Amino acid sequence: MSEVKAEVEKDDFEKSWVSNYVPKDSAADAILQIKDYAYKAFDKLDSDGNGYIEKHELEAHLKDENTPAREKSFITFLLNNQQAIADAVHEGSTSVKGGITRLDLEAYFKLVLAMFKN
Repeated sequence: MSEVKAEVEKDDFEKSWVSNYVPKDSAADAILQIKDYAYKAFDKLDSDGNGYIEKHELEAHLKDENTPAREKSFITFLLNNQQAIADAVHEGSTSVKGGITRLDLEAYFKLVLAMFKN
């Protein structure tokens, strides 16, 4: 991918993400915002493109001075819960240890959000 195209995609992502942000009050709403961020940012966070968001990738985005503070808070959540998220689905022997897949995100957030419904 060319650097220009990557920069345009990054700008589009950041504009839509920032402009659509509406603060909410409940913990479930906060979890939903983190879930939405993780889904939308998956390809951006998976910088090596192997289908897994790994600890070193999350740490790199967290240390990047161009990452907005709000995104850093979501990345911190993903880092703090990385193993639980990665363990949500067992992909077998081909999985990257501690790596988060889209399927992991879906299963993890479904479980967490279900706890708020009770």
